[in-house]
Amino acid sequence: MNKSVQQSFVGLLFNTRNRARFALDEKFKPVGLTDATWRTLFYLRQEGSGVKQKKLAKIMGIEGPSLVRLLDSLSAKDLIIRKTDEEDRRSKSIHLSTSAEPLLEKLDHLALEARKELLRDISEEDLQICIRVFEKILDKQLLGDNE
Repeated sequence: MNKSVQQSFVGLLFNTRNRARFALDEKFKPVGLTDATWRTLFYLRQEGSGVKQKKLAKIMGIEGPSLVRLLDSLSAKDLIIRKTDEEDRRSKSIHLSTSAEPLLEKLDHLALEARKELLRDISEEDLQICIRVFEKILDKQLLGDNE
C-alpha cells in the first residue's frame, strides 16, 4: 500500500475521532460533563461493574494519576463507587453508582443526536466498510500489548 495513502488514512482517522469527540462534547456541555468525564462513564459501562482502576486507565489510554483525578471528580458527583479489590487489596475496582444510570440514559439520547448529525449523509454500506476496517485495525496486537 502506498505510504501516502496510509498517512492520509491515519491522519483522517485521528481528525475523524476528534470531530466525533467535539460533537459529543457540544451535546454534553449542558449536562456539565467534560470529554474526560463522559468518556470515563462510557468506558465503565462498556467494561461492566468492577473494572480495575489500572485496566480502566489502559483502556482509556491515560496515565493512572490522570484517571485518579477523573475518578475523584466522578466520586464527588456520586456517579461512581470505588471498592477495594478482594483479590488484591492494593487495587481498586470501579463501579457505576445507581445515580449514574439516569445520567447515562440522558447521555445516550444526546449521543444518538450527535451520531445522526455526524453520519447524516453517509450510507449504511459505507459505514459497514468503515466498521470492517476499524475492526481489522483493532484486531492487530501491538508490541507491548500483552493483556
